[in-house]
Amino acid sequence: MPQEPYRGLVAAFDGASDWALALSALGCIHRASAVLVAAGVVGEDDAPFSTGSLVELAESRDASAVLSVLMSAQPSSAVYVADPETGEIPGEGDRAELLAMVSELVLRAPVNADRASLEEWSSMCSSISIDVMQHLDCMELRTVAGFDSRSPSPFEDVPPLPASKLRVQMEILRRVDVRGAADAASQIAELSGALRSALVAIAAEAVGSGELD
Repeated sequence: MPQEPYRGLVAAFDGASDWALALSALGCIHRASAVLVAAGVVGEDDAPFSTGSLVELAESRDASAVLSVLMSAQPSSAVYVADPETGEIPGEGDRAELLAMVSELVLRAPVNADRASLEEWSSMCSSISIDVMQHLDCMELRTVAGFDSRSPSPFEDVPPLPASKLRVQMEILRRVDVRGAADAASQIAELSGALRSALVAIAAEAVGSGELD
């Protein structure tokens, strides 16, 4: 893996197909939705956030289908995002901040599946997802400490949780364009699902300890 992960991610975006960009963004939403699950906003198997939805959409290889599904989730996500005029988020504390960030991933899904729109959305999903990981990393939770011990970061100055997000995203971008459609779907689900499970446990501890209240 490159020792400059953010530069490596930019290079991966530049070389990715339109479909890889769409699936990369969907993968970010899939993993970040662990916060929604832990907060009781959605169920773990609810579309379009579930692993089953990720596999189904990955197998379709249709960016427009991905965007259509996310459009249907926008009304329920809109109640958690910051006011576009004032920047204020509904509620206070870590819970409100995290819900706002994760919901923004869905709200920013573009209407059109053109290259420019997919590039902007995928990049934004990556950036906000890193913010979510860094926010959780700063909570000093037992589950984060356990994750760090099991998954040390290969990057200088990047903690294990954000580093794992970067690793998974770059690997997804690579596998989408290298492997066949069916194989890519199962590989992506395995990669994204493993990190999502860890994130659900981390966010659940935060919720249980009152950190997200």
